[in-house]
Amino acid sequence: MKPEFSFYVQPLAEAFVSRVRASLIDDFGRQVCAMPAKGGEPLRDQLRRATPGEPIILCSYQAVPLPSAYAEVGPIFISAAVESPSRAVSNALPPGYFTRTFALRGYNASNEIVESTLTDLTDAIDTIRRLLAMPDVGSLHARFAGHGCFAARIMRE
Repeated sequence: MKPEFSFYVQPLAEAFVSRVRASLIDDFGRQVCAMPAKGGEPLRDQLRRATPGEPIILCSYQAVPLPSAYAEVGPIFISAAVESPSRAVSNALPPGYFTRTFALRGYNASNEIVESTLTDLTDAIDTIRRLLAMPDVGSLHARFAGHGCFAARIMRE
């Protein structure tokens, strides 16, 4: 029996995105890299792929807060243009955002990984529901499998 409940894919917090856009400094005190998109870069604040030539920012991001041993820092793209904040996507993957196999990591309330797996697009929804049904899993992080970069947080509704 597969678990049936609602979940949502969450874009980056608007406070983080606004701070980085305004200062062009990431949370680690480093200058970000603003550039035109080649096209296809995953924009974590919009949960969509960039179009060629649109202004984007490459910055560092830490998806898991300290003091967790899992608090790694990695590169992400965000839109450089001030846009209305993206809405969470409910019970589906953001259209065109995930294009191939990706990783899902299940975190507990102490921000420790308690489960992880790779999933493809055809099995992703069932895998998300299965992982979120685990009693120790409080949230999921999706990561792009090739580069290992943070893609989005997935939560129960």
